[in-house]
Amino acid sequence: MRFKPAVLVGLSLSLFLPSIGAGGSGAATGAQINIPNINPGVERRFELLRQKEANERMQRENNEDTQKMVLLAAELKQYSEAAILPPEAVRKANELEKVAKRLRRRLNDRMLMIRAR
Repeated sequence: MRFKPAVLVGLSLSLFLPSIGAGGSGAATGAQINIPNINPGVERRFELLRQKEANERMQRENNEDTQKMVLLAAELKQYSEAAILPPEAVRKANELEKVAKRLRRRLNDRMLMIRAR
């Protein structure tokens, strides 16, 4: 049984081409190539930028929560002379407590991050 050269070329290409499509070297599918960081200063600047943005976001959230707490406290002060608190006052007190706990948790988390450095 004799094969024609075209059949042999086609057969060898059909065996060879799938390995090229899979990465060429027979490496596992999905393998990543690790390229060393040529300029570590760029990575450091990005990290500092991320930290700055996170600090600004946290400061903005803290300011918003503090303003909300002041507003709720002022609204609750209206009910200080009432013998029986209406349901609205209880709802506002619960909201004030929730905001205070959120702010306290955020500040504690920040303090732990600072101590870890």
